[in-house]
Amino acid sequence: MKITESRSGPRADVALVDRESPFAIDELFFSRTDERGVIRAFNRVFMRVANYSADQLAGAPHRLIRHPDMPKGVFWLLWDGLKRGHSVGAYVKNRASDGRFYWVFAVVSPVEGGYLSVRLKPTSPLLASVKAVYPLALEREQRDGLTPEESARAIEADLMAAGFPSYGLFQVEALRREHSVRDAARGIATVPALADCGHLLDVKRAIDQELRVLCDNLKDAELITTNMKIQACKLGSDRGPVNEIAKNYELTMREIRNHPRVIQTLRNDRGTWDMSDEARSLFMIVVAELMAEMDSCFSREAAGADHVDLAAEMQVLGALRDRYRGEADRATQDSYRAVRQLAQDVEMIRRMITGLAMVRVVLRVEAGILRERLAGLQSILGQLDQFHDEVSAALERIEQAVKVLLRERSAAV
Repeated sequence: MKITESRSGPRADVALVDRESPFAIDELFFSRTDERGVIRAFNRVFMRVANYSADQLAGAPHRLIRHPDMPKGVFWLLWDGLKRGHSVGAYVKNRASDGRFYWVFAVVSPVEGGYLSVRLKPTSPLLASVKAVYPLALEREQRDGLTPEESARAIEADLMAAGFPSYGLFQVEALRREHSVRDAARGIATVPALADCGHLLDVKRAIDQELRVLCDNLKDAELITTNMKIQACKLGSDRGPVNEIAKNYELTMREIRNHPRVIQTLRNDRGTWDMSDEARSLFMIVVAELMAEMDSCFSREAAGADHVDLAAEMQVLGALRDRYRGEADRATQDSYRAVRQLAQDVEMIRRMITGLAMVRVVLRVEAGILRERLAGLQSILGQLDQFHDEVSAALERIEQAVKVLLRERSAAV
């Protein structure tokens, strides 16, 4: 294989070399760039695995390690999040100076004057899924001439099809899994704050799913009201009572559907970076842990380190660690406040459902009177019974989950 010299140092003159540049699961990459992406600081792991000297990395554009297999849409998502002030996580395939490749999960954070990136070795099963998605995204870019933003939207659509509501929530789950598998491989126990936040996230997801089911049932119930009106029309001059029952039912249903909790649950216009407080908290806790670990790595690297001002970089890392821990704690507090509000919202919805049940009782009485003339009302009553049973069961599951969360929170504090 022929190697040519470039301004940034040696590089293979082939597009792809099917060999991996190895590194250990307990190693972390570090780099800091200015706002243009020019490298200002780095660690020895980065130098070794990327196969560049300190002189070749210092002042070079960070894209010198970009691998041609990487879709531009991934970098668009990364930069979109950073420009909005978020820390962003992404699976990235990089290329060393000799053409070898290496995969990382990169967490990039805005810092004063630029960006800081800490990268770990991805080992969770999710990496295999990403390795399948990226070539398809790259093929779309090349075949259809997609812009980076268009490619990013297509990648996000792929993730949504796989069950992730957005890229923002995908990166949370990805970092969570990678960090968990990595800690397990190193025999490190999960940080209590992370375990608690993970539990909160899982329970809140289950609650949100129940809320979506509940709201879908409310939408389906609109058809029941329509059928009531149709049956009332068949009664001719005697339609008054049934028609009035249908109106009362419709008014109460409308009140429930217009409840802020229901409207929020049914929203389908959430943005890429919209996420719950507990998801944001979990992400920040893991990022803070990585910053703390990177700080320790620099402490061990201090002897003979003449390629970077370690004290300055450790100061930046420490500030980020403290900031993210503070943000994570605030997000967790906000999440529990949201849980308490959820408890109040569910109680209000239950009261309105009880009001609907009273209307159902009135309809049952009227159906008994009209049994000989309008058998169709019996079918509607069956639909109402099923609707109320399903809604009541969903409300019960939500209320129980909320009670458990709040009880656990009280015990913890």
